[in-house]
Amino acid sequence: MRTERNKDGSWNVWMSRDEYQELPRAAHSLQAEVAIRLMGDCGLRVAETLDVQPRHISRTKDGRHYELAVTSGKDTTGEYEGGKYRETWLPRDVEVLINRYVQENDLGEGDLLIDRKKRSVQNWVSRAAEAAADETGDDDYRRVSSHDLRRCWANHLLVEEGVSPRIVMALGGWSSYDAIEPYLAAPTEDNIIDQMSKATL
Repeated sequence: MRTERNKDGSWNVWMSRDEYQELPRAAHSLQAEVAIRLMGDCGLRVAETLDVQPRHISRTKDGRHYELAVTSGKDTTGEYEGGKYRETWLPRDVEVLINRYVQENDLGEGDLLIDRKKRSVQNWVSRAAEAAADETGDDDYRRVSSHDLRRCWANHLLVEEGVSPRIVMALGGWSSYDAIEPYLAAPTEDNIIDQMSKATL
């Protein structure tokens, strides 16, 4: 895990996928786990998790995968009143988790999955991070914020999986390369060896 202190005293945290997985595992409730996974596995902002309803989930046109419709209250271009619409990738195991949560709580298609305030979701992340720190002995977890989950998601796709920046921009709702640059950590030596050993030079 890599941490970096900002001028305002806050921290940026970059986690590997294995490190990230400790957080949903440490969630204190199924609803908290759903919220954490929407941010860490789908790239949603905290505010976006509060708008997700079962009806926003659909199968991709190949019939084998899932996508999630998101309307962001944040639009960096100023072009869209009320936020910008996008569709992001919904991993199959997250869809299964959400479906289980919907069934257990008898939610309708138009009901909110996360019927809480933004601060509550942020507190859930902090609580899970504290539990992960206690479980693993890694105190860097205590610096993890809800925004670090989105950072982890973007960094994983861009650096570890080598997904095209244009695809990550579309899935995450960024309007420019400059907007996603802060989500990148320097590649590790393992990343460099893996990628360059596949390249034809």
